[in-house]
Amino acid sequence: MKKAKELLKRNNLREKGIFKENQEVYTNMIVYIRSSDMTDYNQESVREDIIHMILDGQQRGDTIEKIMGGDYKELCDEIIAAMPKKTLKERIIEFIAIFLKSLGVLGVIALVENLVSGLLAGSKSFRFILTVGDIINAVIIVLAAIAIYYYVSKTAFNTMKKKKVTSFLKLWLAASIVSGLVILGNVYFTTAVLEIPLTLAAILVLAIFLIERIVDR
Repeated sequence: MKKAKELLKRNNLREKGIFKENQEVYTNMIVYIRSSDMTDYNQESVREDIIHMILDGQQRGDTIEKIMGGDYKELCDEIIAAMPKKTLKERIIEFIAIFLKSLGVLGVIALVENLVSGLLAGSKSFRFILTVGDIINAVIIVLAAIAIYYYVSKTAFNTMKKKKVTSFLKLWLAASIVSGLVILGNVYFTTAVLEIPLTLAAILVLAIFLIERIVDR
């Protein structure tokens, strides 16, 4: 993980040299590769190679079509097929890291929500209240976020095929459904399953982020 993050930082600096007219193709290729079954380090290694190819081509005065061959999706598929896949251990670690990060973010949102509710109610002892609806909504939001991420990644090249409106409508419909389910959860599933001091809840959320950092090393 550490090597992947170091390479990520270097790539973030190198990609700034890519010309504006080549940014769309480059971005779509990287977004598409992000949905692959490669490790983070291998993804960044491939990204590094793509950046070098584009920068070298720019120095020669070549167009992005000439540099990458035109069929960008096919090129990405060939690269993905040639790279090793994640092991079972790497998959499990990645899942745990994503779960903990999502749980931490949702925890922060819940903390703010409970704090604001306490302030508005004029409470002197702030409490963290977790309801059945909160749990259901957390599951819905996490699953929806993962699904949307992979949908956007897999359809990255659709924006180059005049399908922007269709993709936008699909995402808008998905977001509307998720929002509706979240509202229903808040309205109909209000039974409290946990009630603790807000400070203790804040400590637990902080612990989740620390554990996530350790797992994601």
